[in-house]
Amino acid sequence: MPIDEMEIPRYVVMGENATSYLPKIVKKLNLKKVLIITGKKNTKRITEKKVVPLLTNEINIEVISIDSKIDFHTVKEIFENCQEKRYDAILAAGGGGVIDCGKITASWLDIPFISYPTAASHDGISSPSISFLLREEIKRYGKFSNIVKSPIAIIADTEVISQAPKRLLISGFGDMIAKYTAVRDWKLAHKLRNEPFSEYAASMALMSAKVVRNNIPIIRHGGEKAARVITKALIGSGVSMAIAGSSRPASGAEHMFSHALDLLSEKYNFKRALHGEQCGVGSIVTAYLHGMNWRKIRNALRAVGAPTTSKELGIADEYLIEALHIAHTIRPERYTILGDKGISREAAEEALRVTGIIK
Repeated sequence: MPIDEMEIPRYVVMGENATSYLPKIVKKLNLKKVLIITGKKNTKRITEKKVVPLLTNEINIEVISIDSKIDFHTVKEIFENCQEKRYDAILAAGGGGVIDCGKITASWLDIPFISYPTAASHDGISSPSISFLLREEIKRYGKFSNIVKSPIAIIADTEVISQAPKRLLISGFGDMIAKYTAVRDWKLAHKLRNEPFSEYAASMALMSAKVVRNNIPIIRHGGEKAARVITKALIGSGVSMAIAGSSRPASGAEHMFSHALDLLSEKYNFKRALHGEQCGVGSIVTAYLHGMNWRKIRNALRAVGAPTTSKELGIADEYLIEALHIAHTIRPERYTILGDKGISREAAEEALRVTGIIK
């Protein structure tokens, strides 16, 4: 039998005023010197107001605020500046880009990473993965690994998260609904390609999706309770990936569709939607291709105010068609409902029209 190796968070603290647990966490981890990476404007303000004062008298901290676009060069510069400073850990306080930056830097330095999300827009807050475009940039330069560790600790203060724009929370809902089609793709690959499949990891991802679906009225209302539901589900999804040893339970053809849109936005210079928004729409059309109840997925997204059409995404029909047509090329080693050769532009357009995503 193969040996399964899992790296999962050691500490997860979630709820109102979870920030107050930070001193206790750094003490348990025996940390003496920590680099805090944060973003600009609101995330910087939150970090300076809530995180820094708690740690200043406990440990030696340094703070880096990223004001520019987070890309390979940003991460590389931070990494190179950190090499001689012997930090015990990195804490990233912010949104997805900041957390990705912290994850990668900590992994390259081979030190623990602490996740302090200020929004709950996708499961990157808890997973051993980074955003697609940043991953592709790292591959392009070929000097650094794009494999990252799971956070050793997650401090999810739902009071902080609830203050982020509601659109970010709805994006998190979309990323969770996408687990239904992601797991279906994984099962298909197991059946047709004998790909290793973890029932436990798949069940955890589906349970997390069910949690958000069963709490639509709370999520639609927003506020701290909604932030708590979404955050708990996103953490569960991240842990399912750590258990599986890959992003399989959380990412299938719907994510490949979203990543294809990301690439097209770079090529044709249009504004892409949020990751979870694109994945939610991708779930509708890939559920249709699977023969699943795609209307149930669409209705759940509509119920919380998530986009379900090209107009609501703010992306032209032609790009959605092209994205679905080329999605299979994003991760050719990952078998999904799109198959090895993908689907034609005509079939892509038909699927998007039938599901009402385009007119």
